[in-house]
Amino acid sequence: MLKAVLFDLDGTLLLSNEEEFYSAYFKVLGDYCKDLINPFRLVDRVQQIIKKITLDNGNTTNYDKFMEEMKKEMGNYLAEKLEKRFNSFYLTAFNELKSLTVPNVYLIQWMRSLKVKRVLATNPIFPKIAIVKRMEWAGLSEEEFSLVTVMEDSHYLKPRGEYYTEITQKLGVEPQECVMIGNDPILDGACTKIGMRFKHVNEITKN
Repeated sequence: MLKAVLFDLDGTLLLSNEEEFYSAYFKVLGDYCKDLINPFRLVDRVQQIIKKITLDNGNTTNYDKFMEEMKKEMGNYLAEKLEKRFNSFYLTAFNELKSLTVPNVYLIQWMRSLKVKRVLATNPIFPKIAIVKRMEWAGLSEEEFSLVTVMEDSHYLKPRGEYYTEITQKLGVEPQECVMIGNDPILDGACTKIGMRFKHVNEITKN
């Protein structure tokens, strides 16, 4: 019996050319922080830290792991300055990227017709402030979901099977009672590692 449907955000509920989007994201972020750190160094460090915490254990949240690695790489003072700057960035310059996205209107309408638990299972490499902003671009609200995975309260990243296990534990459901809908067979399809079904977003089409 189906009890929960998990939805990816980028490329699923919120459409974009992901390569173009992330290229623009790092360009805008680097420019916003360039008085604190060389943009190329910042982008390189952030990307390396994300790779590292993808392989890390789940003893702490993704956010805590990220900040711990930032402090190791850049020292406490600069890491704390960047933490504040990132928060400011997501409330201001980040909005410049909205024009690179478009809501997947049909899928959102279909999602809203479901009578089961709904999860926004976006890869929690962003803090809540950024994920909520991207949800707003898609016309979505937190209240529409039983759970939204964000950096601050997730302990794993895709494609770790543990990421999906953590979701099922929070929902109180079994993996076999869930389906994950996304656009990436590797990241989203990793749900099959724990026995959860995966459907590519293209399979959810207009009748």
